[in-house]
Amino acid sequence: MDSKIFKEDHILFDESAKTQEEAFKVIAEVAFEKGYVSDETTFFKGLKERENEATTGFKEGIAIPHSKDASVIKPGMFLIKFKHAIHWQALDQKPVNTVFALTIPGEGASEHLKLLSLIARKLIDTDFREGILANNDTKKLASIIDTIDF
Repeated sequence: MDSKIFKEDHILFDESAKTQEEAFKVIAEVAFEKGYVSDETTFFKGLKERENEATTGFKEGIAIPHSKDASVIKPGMFLIKFKHAIHWQALDQKPVNTVFALTIPGEGASEHLKLLSLIARKLIDTDFREGILANNDTKKLASIIDTIDF
């Protein structure tokens, strides 16, 4: 995985979010703090607007929320594990507690939407998916994510 897009410090554990809106706020705050978006509120709204188009909830407690709104400065990926199960309208109708959140710049978006596709394909791999869900060690999680060839 390209270290400009994902680093070990992009793995976070949140104990506060209990709703999808609160989860989006956490994601927007992290993306802003790490310098991937210029405006936390705009990115938050972008995440909500994208979710209104179609669910980003995958299956087995995983979602891939993303936005390519005007606030996005550069491509990034964050893994956030939530303590609380969050209702998400996922494809399997199960709550979400793990997200791969993406910041997708308008320029070069097609290249970075490729990352979205790569993550979705990796999540079909049982070992990858179970490794992400079962681990809470950041080094181990980073090692698993580094198997995404981007």
